[in-house]
Amino acid sequence: MAARWSGPNDANRAARAPVVPADLDGLELDGFEDDDGFAEVSISGFAVAADAERVSIARAEVVRLRLTAARLRRLDLVDVVLRDCDLAQAVLEELVAVRVTFERCRLSEADLGGARLTDVRFHDCQLDAAALRLVQGERVEARGGSAAGLDLYGARLPGSAWLDTDLTGAELSGADLARARFHGSRLGDLRGATALRGARIGRDQTVDVGLALIADSRITVEDLD
Repeated sequence: MAARWSGPNDANRAARAPVVPADLDGLELDGFEDDDGFAEVSISGFAVAADAERVSIARAEVVRLRLTAARLRRLDLVDVVLRDCDLAQAVLEELVAVRVTFERCRLSEADLGGARLTDVRFHDCQLDAAALRLVQGERVEARGGSAAGLDLYGARLPGSAWLDTDLTGAELSGADLARARFHGSRLGDLRGATALRGARIGRDQTVDVGLALIADSRITVEDLD
């Protein structure tokens, strides 16, 4: 059974949706430049390997934008929906995202290290081998999609939700995941599983988590001769 986003007892932890105007003018993008700013537009286009500083997008939607291998230093996103975008191998330094939803986006091997995330949702996204090291977040939710090998080293994501997501081989060492929920997700071969202290899992996940805790504790399981 698919896990729920939230319920009556979880309402105070649900990520708030972006506030985006209904009618937006279209904008076909051809790369980014330093100090670019966009507001109340629907952005699409091509920005593969773009290299820019201080880019901001607000009250907007971004649809099918190709940002593969882009490097954006200080990217600010406020009230933004990103749909079907390709951010694979992108490096987003000093990312600040407030009320942002990623839908069906590809972020494989993307580097969001040190980002500040508030009310951010990942819906059916590819986050395989993405780096979220040392991120700080409030009300961060992921549902569906794949995040195998996700790197959450040192992340501060208390109360986050990781539902129906493939987290096989994720790195959790040093992370703060207190009160985080993992129902419906695949949790095999986790590293740093002691970071799950205070988290919530389903009964069907106890074997995978138990094995990961045994491995972290360097406990040897063997038959007595």
